[in-house]
Amino acid sequence: MIYSIKGILIEKQKDCIIVETNGIAYEIIFLTSAYDRLPDIGCEVSVFTQFLVREDGYLLFGFLSCEDKKFFNTLMSVPSLGPKTAYNVMNSIPITRLVEAILKEDEKCLTQVSGIGSKTAKRIILELKDKIAKLSSSAKDGMSFGSGQNTGTGAHSALVEARLALSALGFGYSEVDRMIGAIVKENGVLSLSTEEIIKLALKRR
Repeated sequence: MIYSIKGILIEKQKDCIIVETNGIAYEIIFLTSAYDRLPDIGCEVSVFTQFLVREDGYLLFGFLSCEDKKFFNTLMSVPSLGPKTAYNVMNSIPITRLVEAILKEDEKCLTQVSGIGSKTAKRIILELKDKIAKLSSSAKDGMSFGSGQNTGTGAHSALVEARLALSALGFGYSEVDRMIGAIVKENGVLSLSTEEIIKLALKRR
């Protein structure tokens, strides 16, 4: 299918962008919350895409990073959560905050999204917490953050949660080890929360 599109950004609309490549202009549903990360009109842009065939037509979703695309597919794995609702969630809540809400079972945060009620919020939390656990089933026992590194119980918990969250975002185990290891070496972890660790890791992608 269409994995990515590289071309000239020719237009930004209400909820989509138009990218032209090889004489073909593609209408790509795009996160308005990420518009400020796009180049100027007329400049080259590379967009990771997810092409979906629906009963009512074809949908082409776009993302500026492969991790955003993977997280979109992770959201869509939740039963009854369609692509437009999943996209609305990502457009309304920053990914780091969304991951934190899921890990902490913060239904209130999720229900702030239009179209997400209490029942759907609970389903998202249940399904994704379980998926995160499966992706990182050995995280608590198999983490390596450098020899001689001493962490307290609270710090260890924050590292575990951050590792699980990063795995859910689509990062491989070796990449997560690299990012977390660098953060521990540069910042220590005793005073860092799960959200702070995730933010520092995402800045390294």
